[in-house]
Amino acid sequence: MKFYLSFAPTADQSFSELPRPAQRQFNQAFDELVREPRRSRAGLDVHQLYGYQNIGTLRIPPYRGVYAIDGNEVVMVIFGHRDSVYSSLHRLLPPRRQAVSRTMLSRRR
Repeated sequence: MKFYLSFAPTADQSFSELPRPAQRQFNQAFDELVREPRRSRAGLDVHQLYGYQNIGTLRIPPYRGVYAIDGNEVVMVIFGHRDSVYSSLHRLLPPRRQAVSRTMLSRRR
């Protein structure tokens, strides 16, 4: 199954705040992410986040890109340093073992 990549408004803003080298590394990883976003392999370090049904994280040390899988769409939610990105995510979407959809991400600011 082919996945499509999109960005929530929070991801657009936080991606632009990353250093340029990290942005380039994320851009390279996006090609692998859309092939299969659920498992790690060479060139792609991902895992599912505890507390959510369909949220994963893409690791580009020391940064993280958090994404939701909604059908055949991979929606990037937020980017940031590993020390702060998860607290930012929890403010946006508290972990309640919920499935997160694209429409939920569009309503949040």
